[in-house]
Amino acid sequence: MPVSAEPTQAEAPQPTVLHRTTPDGVSWITLNRPEAMNAVTWEQRERIIALLADASADPAVRAVVLTATGRGFCAGADLRGAPAQARERVPGDVARTIRLGAQRLIAAVLDCEKPVIAAVNGTAAGIGAHLAFACDLVLAADTATFIEVFVRRGLVPDGGGAYLLPRLVGPQRAKELMFFGDALTAADAERMGLVNRAVPADELAGLAAAWAGRLACGPTRAIALTKQLVNDSLTADRATAFAAEAAAQEINMTTRDANEGVASFVERRTPEYRGY
Repeated sequence: MPVSAEPTQAEAPQPTVLHRTTPDGVSWITLNRPEAMNAVTWEQRERIIALLADASADPAVRAVVLTATGRGFCAGADLRGAPAQARERVPGDVARTIRLGAQRLIAAVLDCEKPVIAAVNGTAAGIGAHLAFACDLVLAADTATFIEVFVRRGLVPDGGGAYLLPRLVGPQRAKELMFFGDALTAADAERMGLVNRAVPADELAGLAAAWAGRLACGPTRAIALTKQLVNDSLTADRATAFAAEAAAQEINMTTRDANEGVASFVERRTPEYRGY
């Protein structure tokens, strides 16, 4: 009588957010629900927020890349995985959900103390588009598209869209994108200034790694302070912006990297930045 083969153990499901930190200090955060075009769930959102907070606090992390698997970068929010509501919705619930959900996700990117690169591999719709636009640098595959999908569903944009887009492309362009909800190609997004580079899909990961590697070798605290100055300048008057600049200079000159940068210039050598 033949002996039956041992049953094979079912493979453990892949995590919906992949994470790794490279030896050169780049934190790669990868959405991993390709079958759903990476529509972001409640659990994924919380994981991304936590990883960005960890990146801010970890001196070994010098840059972050946010990307995804499959054909979609992020097709919006997937509300099916949200915790069940225990009671009937009342006024104030929706606003609270937005504040604690989509807005927290976008704020986590904007407030991350390390530079964040979006490597947009495919469709970025709704909150997915805003997640990309919140990043400090945006790279996109030439096959990627960006869609302000909210109007198609009779909704008001969330996740900071009405804050981000006018600052990136001006109010008229922002209204055009949000009023019509038309798909924007990567090439058009690059021409409008929403994307830094649109490249062939097979070059996206390599370019993201190269840019992140350059950032990871840079003066991390100076970059963090520069990020804060630029972000805050969009809502500050000149006096406030100048005061913030002077304060940032004062803080930065206490860092080892700032002194290394000055010393390397005087000594005519390449600086060796350590991130602090």
